[in-house]
Amino acid sequence: MNRKSFIQALGAIPFIGNPLKGIAEGNEKENCKTQKDAEGPFYKSSAPPRTLIEKEGEPLLIEGKIFRADDCQTTVPNAVLDVWHCDSHGEYDMQGYKCRGVVKADREGNYSFTTIFPPPYGNRPRHIHFKIRAEGLRELTTQLYFHGDPNIQNDFARNAEKDRVISLQPMKDMKKGTFNIYL
Repeated sequence: MNRKSFIQALGAIPFIGNPLKGIAEGNEKENCKTQKDAEGPFYKSSAPPRTLIEKEGEPLLIEGKIFRADDCQTTVPNAVLDVWHCDSHGEYDMQGYKCRGVVKADREGNYSFTTIFPPPYGNRPRHIHFKIRAEGLRELTTQLYFHGDPNIQNDFARNAEKDRVISLQPMKDMKKGTFNIYL
C-alpha cells in the first residue's frame, strides 16, 4: 500500500475519522496570526494618544479589529496600538511626534484612526508601522502595506504577506482601508 492510499484509508474509518484533520485545523488557526515585521530605526516611545495621526497630505482612514490568533475570531478588548509613518515628504520626525500616535481599541476590539497616505521612499513601499500591546498577549510589531504599490516587490525585506497588504476604497474626501490584526 502506498502512502496516499494509506492516508485515504485512515480517513475512511468512521471511529477514527481523519487523523490529519486536526493538523490541518491547527495550521488554519496559525494562518490568521499577523506576521511580525521589522520595527525599523524610527520607532519612538511615548507618542501622544490620538486618532488623528497626521493631516498634511492625502487623507486616509484606517480601521480594523484586533483578534486573538489562537482561534482567529475572539476579539481583543482595549488593545493599544502605537502607529507611526513618514510624513508627506518621506521623512520621519525624530524630534517630535508628527505622524505618530497611540490609538486604543474599544471593548469589542475595534480601532480606527485618520492619517495620510504615506509616500514611498527609496525602495520602500508605502507603509505604516504598528506596535500592538494587549493584556495577556505577546506584543506584536508589524507593518501595513498597500495593494498595487510597485515597490512591494522591490522592498529590501520582501516579506509583505498578503494579509498585510490592503486595498483602499475611495470615500467622499479620503481613502479608506481595513486592517484586521491577529495577536
